[in-house]
Amino acid sequence: MRLGLALRAFWKALFDRAAAERVAIALDAPIDSRIEQKTSSPQREPSPTAAPQPPAAPAQNPAITLLATLQRDARLIDLIYENLDQYQDAQVGAAARPCLKQCRQSLDRILKIEKLVPANESESVEVPPNASVARFRWIGESSASAAATAKLVHPGWQAAAIQLPQWSGQAADAEIIAPAQVSAS
Repeated sequence: MRLGLALRAFWKALFDRAAAERVAIALDAPIDSRIEQKTSSPQREPSPTAAPQPPAAPAQNPAITLLATLQRDARLIDLIYENLDQYQDAQVGAAARPCLKQCRQSLDRILKIEKLVPANESESVEVPPNASVARFRWIGESSASAAATAKLVHPGWQAAAIQLPQWSGQAADAEIIAPAQVSAS
C-alpha cells in the first residue's frame, strides 16, 4: 500500500503543481502535528450542501513577471543573450544605454528601489550590534559581533515598494517571458 501511495504521490506531484505543493506541505509538517491531526479529528465527509470551491486562478512566478516586464519595456533579455563578440565596444555601449535607462525606469516604477544605507561610499557609518548579514556584509577582517563604525564600500539596495503587474494568462503560459513575434510572409 505504501509503495502504491508513494508512486501516486510522485506522479501527481510531477505533473500537477498544486498537488506538489500539498505533498511538500505534508512532508514538511512536524511528525507530532500529523499524528495529532490523525488522532484528534476523524475525517469527515464534505457536506453535500457545501458549494464546490472555484479553481484557483493561475499564477505566475514573480521572477518571471519581473523578467517579462524588463523584456517588454527595455528588451533586456535580447541584449543579454545577443552575441556581443561581433560588435565594437562603442556599438555595444550605444545599444546598452537606452536599454539600461528603460530598465531603470521600469524598476523605479515597479520596485521603488532605493539605497539601503543613506550614505555615500567611503563615508563612515554605524553598524549596529548583531546586524543582519542580509543588511550588512563585512569585507576583510572585522569585529562583526559588536557595534562598530565602518567605512561604507557599497550602500546596498532595497525595494521600498513592490508593484508588479498582475498576470492574467493561462496556467500553460505561466513560464513565458516574452511571446514569439511573427509576421505574415
